[in-house]
Amino acid sequence: MPHYLLFLRGGYEAYANYSPAEVQQAIQKYRDWSGQLRDQRKLVAAEKIKDGERRILRSHNREIVVEGPLPDTDETIGGYFTIAAGDLAEAIEVARSCPIFAEGGSIELREIEET
Repeated sequence: MPHYLLFLRGGYEAYANYSPAEVQQAIQKYRDWSGQLRDQRKLVAAEKIKDGERRILRSHNREIVVEGPLPDTDETIGGYFTIAAGDLAEAIEVARSCPIFAEGGSIELREIEET
């Protein structure tokens, strides 16, 4: 069965005015969603990417290390899920059910090439 990566991007703006309890409720939506995927045997792996780290950029044969905290933008990847799906259409349906869309974020969906 093919595997797909779902890169979760953005959606951070929604948390700016949340109380700590509201943040926990939002996190619980992701836990519930991933639990459903696990129960359906579609979840392969999932991780939140640590905030405030560094990234390495390369420009014109020059390496640049950017120290955190990194800006929370629509381009920032906050986490990823690896899922198993029968085909691309099924992977898209799984992605559409992610809570990130309610928070204004997006998902980049990529199939993992079998070796």
